[in-house]
Amino acid sequence: MLKLMIPGPTEVSDVVRAEMGLPMQPHYGPEWCELYDQVTSKLKQVFQTKNDLYVLAATSSSAMETAVSHAVEPGQAILICNNGVFGDRFTEMAELHGARVITARSEYGQPITGEQVYKALQEHPEVKALAVVHNESSTAVESNLQEIMQAAATRPEVLTIVDCVSSMGGVDIPTDKLGIDYCLSGSQKCFGAPAGLGFISVSPKAWERIAARREPVRAWYLSLNILRQYREKWSNWHPQGPNTAPVSLYKPLSQALDEILAEGLEKRFARHTQARDAFRAAMRAMGLELYVPDQWASRTLTAVRLPQGIDGSELRDRIQKRHHILLAGGLGATADTVVRVGHLAHTATPEYLLPTIAALEEELSALGADINAGQAAGVFKEVFNR
Repeated sequence: MLKLMIPGPTEVSDVVRAEMGLPMQPHYGPEWCELYDQVTSKLKQVFQTKNDLYVLAATSSSAMETAVSHAVEPGQAILICNNGVFGDRFTEMAELHGARVITARSEYGQPITGEQVYKALQEHPEVKALAVVHNESSTAVESNLQEIMQAAATRPEVLTIVDCVSSMGGVDIPTDKLGIDYCLSGSQKCFGAPAGLGFISVSPKAWERIAARREPVRAWYLSLNILRQYREKWSNWHPQGPNTAPVSLYKPLSQALDEILAEGLEKRFARHTQARDAFRAAMRAMGLELYVPDQWASRTLTAVRLPQGIDGSELRDRIQKRHHILLAGGLGATADTVVRVGHLAHTATPEYLLPTIAALEEELSALGADINAGQAAGVFKEVFNR
């Protein structure tokens, strides 16, 4: 069976997978309401929020667009913090909804800094909202969210949108403590659940801004007002919104959330950091160069520079065919220069990372790369078990 060592979708447990095979269940009625309430309650624990939280019957990109479309009106200014492909997506969405985009940009491989955000907000008093990707998975860069939110707090009227799609569930993100107005994620990464569900938490300040809009949001399926109306009016029958909820995705998500909470958030966050540190140490022991420095390295994936003369497509193809492990290439500007390895949810463990290290070592050697063979696995174990 193919092991998904990519930044998502990621592996799920056997128990989570079994939940997908249960008999079909309607998306209304008391039994469904109990499942829906349990899922949203457990999600709030992971998000560390008391704010409203909605599960969208769509992938995490839907949560991104929902936040943007509600936070700014046509003609209003939004600050997009852009250091990769998913910052580009925020820009595309904002422009499509008629917003005026102001960009705080970092080069690929560099983080967004609090200083950048502070400076942009001071230079552009017209900004009504800002959007930032916490963990830019196209480059394996994790920006310092606490510093960014502190900078945003100097303009308390500005709404904050934070894409935590590839970090929530693997990294400590206290939504309410940080003051995030729209916090976004999805089921397919650190939650260890099947793809297909997006999550969005909405602060009281965000609701106030929605109520004060000159014109309503041009949305129906992804209208937060409509989602809230259904939750309130049909709380005992059909609370999820004006759609047929994918119950067969909620069930495995509920099980995956049980696994997260049983492990304990603190232990889970620590495990992801251990896996990151151990894998990076193993790559260095092999003589490979990492795409980003330690101080802003993602805790859920690593981008490794390809040695000179190595074709990334050929390397990934050999590893997939000979070792049954799927790795990711780069995105955007990194497409031909790096290989990206996910270590999130179940793959942030020796069970998945040690075979990946062995496969990289074997196939790089076979392709003629000048690497240090025979050391990486031992270094990984030593660092992971500290």
